[in-house]
Amino acid sequence: MTTNTEFINTIKLLIYKENPSLLEKIDFEDDNVFLEPLLFAYFNSKKDSLLSKDMLTEIMQGYFIEKEPLLLNESFNNEGIAYLPNLGYFDKNKTKVDNIFIIQNPSIELLIHPIVHLKTIFKDFNENVLDKNKIEISKEISLKYKNVLTNALQYIKTSNKVHYDLIVQCCKKIVLFKTNPKNTNSFATINAHGIAFFNVYQENYDEVFFVDDIAHQTGHIIMTTILFERKKYFLIDENQNIGTFTKNKSEYRSFYILFHALYTYYTTFLCLDACLENNCFNKRQTHEAKGRIGFYLQKCKTDLINFEKTINYHNGLQNVLSSEGIEIFQNITNKCFEVLKKHEEVTLFKYKNQPYNFTYSEFVKLNLLNND
Repeated sequence: MTTNTEFINTIKLLIYKENPSLLEKIDFEDDNVFLEPLLFAYFNSKKDSLLSKDMLTEIMQGYFIEKEPLLLNESFNNEGIAYLPNLGYFDKNKTKVDNIFIIQNPSIELLIHPIVHLKTIFKDFNENVLDKNKIEISKEISLKYKNVLTNALQYIKTSNKVHYDLIVQCCKKIVLFKTNPKNTNSFATINAHGIAFFNVYQENYDEVFFVDDIAHQTGHIIMTTILFERKKYFLIDENQNIGTFTKNKSEYRSFYILFHALYTYYTTFLCLDACLENNCFNKRQTHEAKGRIGFYLQKCKTDLINFEKTINYHNGLQNVLSSEGIEIFQNITNKCFEVLKKHEEVTLFKYKNQPYNFTYSEFVKLNLLNND
């Protein structure tokens, strides 16, 4: 199992350098304080001077052992609502308008209003910050999907408790948003480490989508945590574009991103397969879940070919990954082949009408659901 120790120590040091008095006000042994995702957002934004210094106190005051009068100047969004971690949502009169919204014990929180600290987190495919008007985040969206999101987390918990515990260890908060997928997809980012962002742009999303996207985006968070000390896992320059190895000039990804992608196939197969095994889904949902497995098997096959070309370019896996990295890669490939063997029927599915994101309404046009 992975550990957050390196991230915790890094945040402790950054707080100490900026405002050491804050460390005297909190429980220094409480890891949850230092895994607060808005702290990652704060320190990752400092290089661009996007957040003021007073913001650090506002973010941390909900964790103070002895409560103090609210400091509330910098955290208001465009609707005049401020989010304070561990406390709730407040208006400009410092009146609480909403409590913290916990969707799954022990501690996964659903953020139900736009958060000012995350205003630069949403980026397009060229890494440019998206116009805030293109991103919809609201309490209404959160409440609409709350039940199916909660169900999906429970399905994962009952079907694969070991992996669920890993999700809870690394993912602290969830944001549901809507935007055209041409703007951005669901994502996770080290710039707000510990938050999974789900794009719920398709109106009919249910538990199957959320099992898939939870597995995928928290997979990124888990992998980022595991690979904190990258040189323990990579023997080559992990930031190098894999087009160099594959001779594909249109390939834009680094080897690090490719490794992440392979790991998220693994976590998605793990969760969807476990939920199918545990009979979590109805007949239509089972059809969709298997459709998603086949969809990702195709993507995984392509990326395993890219990975193999990288290995061949460097004359062997032992020249690309350390023993720790090889162990992760072997777990990925073992799960891929296990799922392919177990769900062999998915190789007969047709996907020629699928966009980049799996869309069941398109899938069922070419792969009819047997209603017998």
